[in-house]
Amino acid sequence: MDHNEAIRKLDHLLIKEAGHAQEAAIELEALVPFLVTDKSRQIAQLQVKESHKQAREFRELAQKAKET
Repeated sequence: MDHNEAIRKLDHLLIKEAGHAQEAAIELEALVPFLVTDKSRQIAQLQVKESHKQAREFRELAQKAKET
């Protein structure tokens, strides 16, 4: 495996993880209205926020990897 192939693989994996994080956030957002307790809703909303953040960070890392 050469450097360019390794970078492409890294980019692919980072974008894949960003997609997973985004998907988790979307699914959690859909569940929030059905949660009964305030505590459960707060936890879910915190995780939604973190999942969106994680997706953004994975995309940023993928972009940085391409620039190297």
